[in-house]
Amino acid sequence: MASEIRVNKIENRSGLGTVTFADTGVDLAGIVTATTFSGSGASLTNLPAANVTGTLPAISGANLTNIPAANIVGVCTSGLTKTGGFGSRTISSSTTLSSQSEVDYTGFGTLTRFEIHMNAVSCSAGAELGVRLGTGGSVDTSGYLCQSAYVRSSDNNGEHQSAGFYTHGLASASYSSNGVIRCWRVDATQHKWYLLADIYEYGSDNHWYYMKGYRTLSGELDIIRFTCESGVLDSGNLRLVTYTD
Repeated sequence: MASEIRVNKIENRSGLGTVTFADTGVDLAGIVTATTFSGSGASLTNLPAANVTGTLPAISGANLTNIPAANIVGVCTSGLTKTGGFGSRTISSSTTLSSQSEVDYTGFGTLTRFEIHMNAVSCSAGAELGVRLGTGGSVDTSGYLCQSAYVRSSDNNGEHQSAGFYTHGLASASYSSNGVIRCWRVDATQHKWYLLADIYEYGSDNHWYYMKGYRTLSGELDIIRFTCESGVLDSGNLRLVTYTD
């Protein structure tokens, strides 16, 4: 025969721990000790971080927000996407020069700036080195506003260039030129490209060669050409570095 005892409150012998029975469940005052617990933990709140141990389950972190940057550690190998704020740098493979009249760079997408790195570049005909920009797959051959010059211990000399961003003073077949050519645009909605170049040559150690100027294109930049006024680029290396920041 079944029997039952109905109570609404039980106290331990010291009167400290209390078990209260309500219509909706059991309320416990004091410390509860058990070998295991089971069931939903959805209503567990305000757990001290020091008391949370073990391995986290494989759950979504979609609702984790406002995590301090200093607390994000470890290595991320994949899965990152961005929404604004980040740019990128792309370093092309080195191009070895050997009898090319020009080197064209295409397929680089929409850029905000780029650099051409020069290492021991020489021209067979003793002609000036230069850069031309273009849109629609062809380079512009006029309309450049460029000052190119060299400075040395005794004097300096410069000239205006309109057919491209061409150097001044490097027209010697024996010269081997090193440096960087930088181009950028200020407003991504416009197509005005500024250029600044710093170049040094092995055999003229008291010279500094430079170019500065700009060219406004009719559309989005899609071809960059490194060339010489005549002859071919017969030795050295070039590398294009592009930026989208």
